[in-house]
Amino acid sequence: MAMLTLPLVVNIPEYFGNALGLNLAVVGTVFMAVRIFDIILDPALGLMMDATDTRWGRFRPWLVAGVPVFIAGTAMLFMARAGVGPLYLVAGLILAYAGWSILSLAQLSIAAGLVRGYAARARVYAWIQAAFLGGICIVMLLPLLMRGQGNDPAAALSAMGWLIILVVVPAVLLVLLLVPERLVASNRHGLGLTGYIRLIARPPVARLVAADLLFGIGYGVASAVLVFFFVAAKGFDRSVLGILLIAQMGAGLVALPLMGALAARIGKHVVLGLCGLGALIVCPIMFLVPERGLIPAAIVMAIWGIFYGGVTFVPRSMMADAGDEIRLEQGVDRTGVLYALLISSWKLGGALSVGIGLIALDLIGYVPKLGVANSHQSLIGLQLLFAGTPAMLGLLGALLCWHYPLTPERCAEIRAALDARDASVLSSADRAATPIPLQPAPAE
Repeated sequence: MAMLTLPLVVNIPEYFGNALGLNLAVVGTVFMAVRIFDIILDPALGLMMDATDTRWGRFRPWLVAGVPVFIAGTAMLFMARAGVGPLYLVAGLILAYAGWSILSLAQLSIAAGLVRGYAARARVYAWIQAAFLGGICIVMLLPLLMRGQGNDPAAALSAMGWLIILVVVPAVLLVLLLVPERLVASNRHGLGLTGYIRLIARPPVARLVAADLLFGIGYGVASAVLVFFFVAAKGFDRSVLGILLIAQMGAGLVALPLMGALAARIGKHVVLGLCGLGALIVCPIMFLVPERGLIPAAIVMAIWGIFYGGVTFVPRSMMADAGDEIRLEQGVDRTGVLYALLISSWKLGGALSVGIGLIALDLIGYVPKLGVANSHQSLIGLQLLFAGTPAMLGLLGALLCWHYPLTPERCAEIRAALDARDASVLSSADRAATPIPLQPAPAE
């Protein structure tokens, strides 16, 4: 899944706008429109997953269903050739995002039940995100390995697509065969529109979703204009961009297990806030990177990657804790819906970021085919867009972590109460030889 994520934001928009000749503003608008449509799909998927009840579990059947959709979208986008138009891009994006949503929701929901404790969840999600960054490093190695075959963006993109397609089936099979899906004591209680609004309005959920949205927009804008920034503003050859992305993701990969341990010790919300402040400090240094200065650029990207890893994994671990609080209060497991909210916020950030980034480039007069020959004003605007956006939105995201209500102490209280109640329910069910439901959940 990771191998699709970054190329979808970094390589696909630039490829359709440059190599295939689609207007940048059109490409940005298509990305934004499809992501907004996809955001509507996520809550529906979450509700359906929460209502699923099969002998194979709630989420395993969805993993199987997501694979063909994921593959179809990947093939359309990564194997596109000259002559395709905006409608082709729309169809490919819809399939790719829908498949990614199904797989991601099922994966995160299964992960939420693997362990129960506050610290253990921080470590689990840190390792998941480390694997995610590892996947990005692998797919970004391909253009570097293919440098001897010429600087052909179509060939490099096709190779990425085939790698993603060939990996997804065995990866999903590993999850189906080896990863347990823990059942929890929960009522079957419909949500409805009012309940959905109340769910979003809960302070821990609202803060998490808003912070995730801000971080998603900030990093998304930087990703959408990254190729333009380093090629046009900093004079790098396109073929070495993989080195910079690998430096960014590799540093995050190495740091994530340590960051997971730190989050367990000082609090996840504290680490998330520090990551937002880190972006505020590091991103403006990009202005100082000299032209063709590969080593300074790689160092700055590596430091930035540490904070990027934090803002992507910590909210997912925190949302599992928010789900515990809801299940304690209402007796209902909302794991699927909660993760759908989180994925929707990140997708909305991505949708807005690609739209904002490419439309802004069009407005400042940046022309992709001109590269370094663009006007001085356009290149300055490009640099401000790349470095300034994640810095300012990182600060806003950090402010939302201030006085976050689900502290480690509060989460420990919730977990103890849930464990005691679950043990009581299961013990009573064993004595009666039939399942005993929880008390009816309050109306939402």
